[in-house]
Amino acid sequence: GARARREFGYFVRRPIAGPGCAPAMAPGAGSAATGSKGKIEAPSTVLIYSHSWLPGQVDGVAIRMMAHVKELVKRGCKVTVVTPDFVVWGELTGEAAKPPVQQAIPGVVEHVVLETQRTPVYRKNLCMRYSLRNFSTLVSLIKRIKPDIVHGTQEASIQVLATACLFCDVPLVVSLHTDVGQIAARDQNFSTLGGTIGRIHAKIAVACTNWGYRNWALSGSSFFAVSEQAKKLLKNAGVSDHCVYPACWGPMVDRETFCVDMPLDKVAEERKRLTFGIEDAFLMAYVGRVTAEKDIQFLVDALKRAPKNVVLALVGSGSMVEELKKLHGKEHRLHCSGDFVGREQVALSLRACDCCVSASTMETIGLTAMESVSCGTPFLAANAQGFAEHMEHGKNARLWEPHSEESFDKELAELMKCGDKDNWGREALRASMAWASLDDCTDRALQGYLLTKRADKYSLRLLVTMFFFVLNWCIGWFVG
Repeated sequence: GARARREFGYFVRRPIAGPGCAPAMAPGAGSAATGSKGKIEAPSTVLIYSHSWLPGQVDGVAIRMMAHVKELVKRGCKVTVVTPDFVVWGELTGEAAKPPVQQAIPGVVEHVVLETQRTPVYRKNLCMRYSLRNFSTLVSLIKRIKPDIVHGTQEASIQVLATACLFCDVPLVVSLHTDVGQIAARDQNFSTLGGTIGRIHAKIAVACTNWGYRNWALSGSSFFAVSEQAKKLLKNAGVSDHCVYPACWGPMVDRETFCVDMPLDKVAEERKRLTFGIEDAFLMAYVGRVTAEKDIQFLVDALKRAPKNVVLALVGSGSMVEELKKLHGKEHRLHCSGDFVGREQVALSLRACDCCVSASTMETIGLTAMESVSCGTPFLAANAQGFAEHMEHGKNARLWEPHSEESFDKELAELMKCGDKDNWGREALRASMAWASLDDCTDRALQGYLLTKRADKYSLRLLVTMFFFVLNWCIGWFVG
């Protein structure tokens, strides 16, 4: 515990404007104190809310939170998981409204599901429904399991969770994963209204998102940013530094799953599948959501300019799949099936390719980069946000100027010449990502848990929070 307090001393010493001043847990039994082997021990009981979970909603948040839950369970923590049920309320009836079975994690005490709605404005994603029923479910659950801390992921309806936690006087930490402003800027279909009205609609949504961050802080919630870029988002939104942990959660990768040592026959088979058997192919793989805001079209256009032995595999699903499926095949050197793939299959695809690629400029972390390099596969990416922050140009990645065709073509050509010489060998690449292990990442999270506070000025905060709970509900009808 002393080590954690030294590292987060700024957060502890300063007067708190958002989170209150009473420690949630005293170091000792059931707290996040340092164990005998130097690891930070997990709190006794944790409630984890994640708006994404496999296979209901596939994204980097689901991957990170599921890995985090596994690590907490490993360390002896009693973990209760809460997610949406991923069936949009009011849209389906009968058998079609039956919630999909969410991937279970051995050792989790309970997995509770909430009513689901489409995210206001950006209706491609799902979140918990902003409803009294969900609020009641959360309050009942928190009172029953009495968690030491609640950890929720940033999403449109977190005010429901923040209000429930304050009502039950339980500390809440919200991890910030997503740059909503960048998504709004990059996706022309962010709002379903389209055109000028749609752009105005999107700007209102981004403003409301920033306003929401400030409201969560008023409820006494603390923020845990996954990267320096995520911390900037909070600062730009007007959230006080006193509400944000100084350290970042940081990159993470499951180095047991994403590794170099995979059966060579399976690697060869996967490579043949993704390249359509083209001899001497240079295989680029994109792994993630196949959507407009990820700048997938930039990669597809770049493939047309690339040498004729270059093949692009899009591994994942998303709104652009239906259109890009038409180009799937050897003739266009594009592999795009849109199938959902598990983590082991993703690792195999990354191990089988010559480089992993992403043109996205909105990644707060960019987990695919860490997974790729951990498999001994170099990364080719836009020099922006999470990629710029965590990858090393010329060591484990080639980074190009965002949106520049000339810069991309140059870096691709350089990467194709590198082969496996010097630091581009698979083992050397893997070694460069050793610092992003699940163990270290979990320790950073637990150091943050140790410092999470219960809200002070309880009655005043509860009054303000309940007011914003109702106000957000009203605004949701207009913005959504």
